[in-house]
Amino acid sequence: MGFLKNLFGGSPRTITTEPAGLKFVVQPGQSVLEAALGQGIAFPHSCTVGTCGSCKCKLVSGKIREIANFAYVLSAEELQGGIILACQAAPRSDLILEVAGLSDRHLTPPGDFTGTVIETVDLTHDIKRVAIALDRPLAFDAGQYAHLSAEGVWGARAYSFANPPRSGGCETLTFFIRHVPGGLFTDLVFSGGLTGKTLKVHGPLGNFWLRESRAPLIAIAGGSGLAPLVSMLQDAAAGNVGRPCLVLFGARAQADLYAHEEFAALGQQWNGAFKFVPVLSDEPVNTGWAGERGLVTARIAAHAKDYAGSDAEAYLCGPPPMIDAALPLLRELGLRDDNLHFDKFLDGSHGLHRQE
Repeated sequence: MGFLKNLFGGSPRTITTEPAGLKFVVQPGQSVLEAALGQGIAFPHSCTVGTCGSCKCKLVSGKIREIANFAYVLSAEELQGGIILACQAAPRSDLILEVAGLSDRHLTPPGDFTGTVIETVDLTHDIKRVAIALDRPLAFDAGQYAHLSAEGVWGARAYSFANPPRSGGCETLTFFIRHVPGGLFTDLVFSGGLTGKTLKVHGPLGNFWLRESRAPLIAIAGGSGLAPLVSMLQDAAAGNVGRPCLVLFGARAQADLYAHEEFAALGQQWNGAFKFVPVLSDEPVNTGWAGERGLVTARIAAHAKDYAGSDAEAYLCGPPPMIDAALPLLRELGLRDDNLHFDKFLDGSHGLHRQE
């Protein structure tokens, strides 16, 4: 503990954020991000381990110590401009930070839970629905995720909740887990090796949640990226959120389509216009598929034009190349940067294993 106090500073430090004006305290042994999340502050973040850059902010005043070198993620221009990574910053004094997009919404602080895998169901040849029963209820916001850890498998894997939240928390969680051949965790899931086994569950985490608005909603997913969107949209439908909604789902072929019942039910329950469009990139010819073909990003302009505008919001979840390709296309349709929300499913090369 003495080493940590020397590394992070021996006294509590007060952090003030601009322009939101939120304040919180960082205790010795904590990073700026860890302290913020522990106090329910919706500080922008994704990976929490210094690889994605989502928690970058500007150091207006004060001194920090780098837990890990910022230069691995930030550009030279950002470093010279005082940009830091909140997840890798230990305050050495009180700080003033400029944090873009910081919401005053209170999120449930993450906690540690014990879970048991009680069911696995095939959705496609490489995606399973996995249900985990917890030792006590976990409260979360639709769109967030948790870290799952299995005994004998190094590291945590981050998976989005695929079920909507409930008042008082959920005692059973559902995840959509995609198989990555050679991935230690998903090999166990798909071999049945985790069924009935105990997992460590840490959460909730993430800043991917539906903002309150009446503006049109554009949701884009690829692969197992449907999980947080199912959670988010089911929660919105139950709350009678009346806003036009377009869902674009990119998959390889018909065999990779899933969650049919969920989206059929959403279409019936949704209070307003609701459109679900699957787009297949590798569907063989002459299979009878009459739907959209190609990359899902190539179909954004055609389908989203009636939902777009400066007030429209977009929520994207899935592989980084899809999200990176989609963002400029949405900007061309008039969406503002502060209305673009995304959750990139990173692999092991980015720190936490989203899909291994």
